Amino acid sequence: MPLRVVVTGAGGFAGKFIAHHLAGRGFAVTAVARNLPESLLPDAGGPVWRRADLRAPDALPERFDALIHCAAEIPARCQDPDELYRRNMDMARSVFGRAQDAGARSIVFLSSMSVYGTISTPVVTEDTAPQDPDPYGRAKGDAEQLLEAHVKAGLPSGLSIRLPGTVGRGSHNNFLSNALRQVLSGETVAANNPEAPFNNIVYVGDLAAFLGSWIEAPRDGYAVTNLAAADPMTIRDVVSLLFSCAGRPPKVRFGESGKKPFLISLDRAMSLGYRPASVRDSLANFVRDSLGG
Repeated sequence: MPLRVVVTGAGGFAGKFIAHHLAGRGFAVTAVARNLPESLLPDAGGPVWRRADLRAPDALPERFDALIHCAAEIPARCQDPDELYRRNMDMARSVFGRAQDAGARSIVFLSSMSVYGTISTPVVTEDTAPQDPDPYGRAKGDAEQLLEAHVKAGLPSGLSIRLPGTVGRGSHNNFLSNALRQVLSGETVAANNPEAPFNNIVYVGDLAAFLGSWIEAPRDGYAVTNLAAADPMTIRDVVSLLFSCAGRPPKVRFGESGKKPFLISLDRAMSLGYRPASVRDSLANFVRDSLGG
């Protein structure tokens, strides 16, 4: 019998990709979304779609084996910071509790590098202390603690993944997604600190592959990890590669202002079985997907 997996936030970019990827690997996937896709065709090998408010007691199936919680309110959609925090925490409380009641063996929570707030260190590890995270980052961090509490209360396995810019066809609200949109529309890309090393990227296909492997064989207990790409490139080379992969002439303006750049350590992620793609391959896959290749 295939593992029964629930993916929340399946109407969004990452959740939809993950739901389809896991269904393609043979999992029995229930894809939960606040709003179902407009053109939803029956697919015998795809996920089963479920429209629900995650805060409702009947939002999830009665029994399932694993939960991947992708759903989140983001600042671009919810302007009230207190309401954004409350909605994200209400969703986490509801789905984590429901998963434990449903007999799930594992929960994976897609958290964010936003938990760190202002980053002033050159390399971020999971032990880097947060500095003034915004309400979105605070909600992510508090939901991580909530998941850890569920593990202490008897949930066999919990994993929080702190994601940097996650990219693929339809990605948005991060530097690389915005930059590629500008590349494809012929605009000038503005970027800062061109000689700084950069690995703050995860291609959604690599994320989905890791999630599939994890829920097949989850490790007992609770873990939190950052994800990123291997083999950092300078920001100058990253932007140049976007233009090159897209087949567009470079139009870029570099400056030295903006947030202080940092790298993300991969030591913890690799110890948990993550095999990071390079920055170069992640960017190439992103552009290929976005061009429909």
